[in-house]
Amino acid sequence: MTTVVITGANRGLGLALAQYYSARGSSVIAGCRKPADASELAATGAEVHELDLADDGSLTAFAGQVGSRPVDVLINNAGIDARALGADDAARGALAITAEQYLGVINVNVVGPLRMVQLLADNLRAARGKVANISSQVGSFEVAKRIGRDAAYSSSKAALNMVTIKQSQALSADGVVVIALHPGWVRTDMGGGGADVDPADSAAGVAAVIEAATIESTGSFFRWDGTIHPW
Repeated sequence: MTTVVITGANRGLGLALAQYYSARGSSVIAGCRKPADASELAATGAEVHELDLADDGSLTAFAGQVGSRPVDVLINNAGIDARALGADDAARGALAITAEQYLGVINVNVVGPLRMVQLLADNLRAARGKVANISSQVGSFEVAKRIGRDAAYSSSKAALNMVTIKQSQALSADGVVVIALHPGWVRTDMGGGGADVDPADSAAGVAAVIEAATIESTGSFFRWDGTIHPW
């Protein structure tokens, strides 16, 4: 049975991914900040554990729950933008965001996935598994010149893309594939109701890209439809 670890799995894309993999018979280990409030996630049959990516102790405890089980797929999905740290919707640009808000977003969106892979590296090696770091089109320098108001969020996804490359280099000799993925503009709390991709459709696309990824494509940045995204 395939073992899939998903962070930020209580809603939106993370929940859709848990539903997708559970429905196909995978053993899903899901992390979220408040398991007691994650009734939809629990209903998928996933094994649910507390996980706060801003807290290294929480990351370590979550990895302890995974234990020594081989991990076939790790999806680093959890992420925030500056609104989660109190920034006004219109005050997220480079001249308005506070240092505390900026660093808080970086901590969750970059350091969290970095640590998650460090903590589960042996599990991934045991399965010759795959890591998908959920990035964004605004993490692309080419795209961010045109769209993306949140300076911290855009910066964090650009940094996550670089972390992806460095993780891929560190793990390629062990047969572990690491990719970055733009999941589309998904209708979630963060993406908003005007987004054009349903979470279930994005989840199916993301899963297909992960399945198709090989050691030859490790370190790549993909769109959810399988095409290469520009850096």
